[in-house]
Amino acid sequence: MRVFLTGGTGLLGSHLAEELRRADCEVVALHRRHADTLLLEELDCELVEGDVRDDAEVMEPMMRGCTHVVHAAALVYAGGSWPKIRAVNVDGTRNVLTAAVAAGVTHAVHVSSVSVYGAAPVPISEDTPIDSDLHPGDLYARSKREAEAVARGIERVQGLAVSVVRPSAVYGERDRLMAPALCNLLRSPVVPLFGSASNTVPVVYAGNVAVAIRTVLEAGERGATYDLGLDLPLTQRELLEYLCEGLGKRGNFVRLPRALVKGAAALLERLGVKPPGAKHLSLARVVQLALDDNPYPSRRLRETLGWDPPHAHREALQRTGRWCLDHL
Repeated sequence: MRVFLTGGTGLLGSHLAEELRRADCEVVALHRRHADTLLLEELDCELVEGDVRDDAEVMEPMMRGCTHVVHAAALVYAGGSWPKIRAVNVDGTRNVLTAAVAAGVTHAVHVSSVSVYGAAPVPISEDTPIDSDLHPGDLYARSKREAEAVARGIERVQGLAVSVVRPSAVYGERDRLMAPALCNLLRSPVVPLFGSASNTVPVVYAGNVAVAIRTVLEAGERGATYDLGLDLPLTQRELLEYLCEGLGKRGNFVRLPRALVKGAAALLERLGVKPPGAKHLSLARVVQLALDDNPYPSRRLRETLGWDPPHAHREALQRTGRWCLDHL
């Protein structure tokens, strides 16, 4: 397999590059000018300079000879206007997949997000419609819904086999969003736990998602969609305790009643406060995800493709904490 990868200098993309190279796949990694490509170079990836906002005609020559594409580049928790986000997440998807068709690629994996479900009733599966209401400020979820529509349109009209994967919040080494925000919280004199803290939270380790995407690539199934919302069960308290272990400290945890947390979130949201590390979400949505059990069971990937996540959360969170200590 020769894979054209976008987003390879990011969190998930870098773990995917590692996984593909371990599996002896060739990787052609698209990167922007001045991006840190050291890891990709160490992995012996072929580097090509460009941007997903480039026209398909510009990217098509870079993809020639590739059998597969993984489109993982996106603006995730970025602020800014809808045109800025749409240009990368929606138009970028169109550019990459259109170039893939022209280059003769046989299969593409489009990395989406469970955010497309919005506030859909739980439990959620791949059969749940993605037409529920979205928070007006959640431009990321809106862009991911539109990008999926673009990907499916290209599959339908131009014949490119497309698989869609929808991860929940991804953490791991080289995470510059969620993990740093949590590490800053854990350095506080008092660390709040929401409600019982025994609920399972919708976060997945990047290394497990990379294994899942490689599995999807190898299956090559047209029209398939897979949720990656749960790799292994992880409670809210375990998430913070294991990250503390990686930071070499003990958290001073204080449990806050569920009703108090929800009331405070509603008040802060009216004041315009955004959650650190997840500014694309409303505070109410973050609190819901933090208080309730993980609603994304990821059954299809296990049942149809035999996905067996190899990385336990404790070790992965310890590594993530140590990475944050060394790099942030």
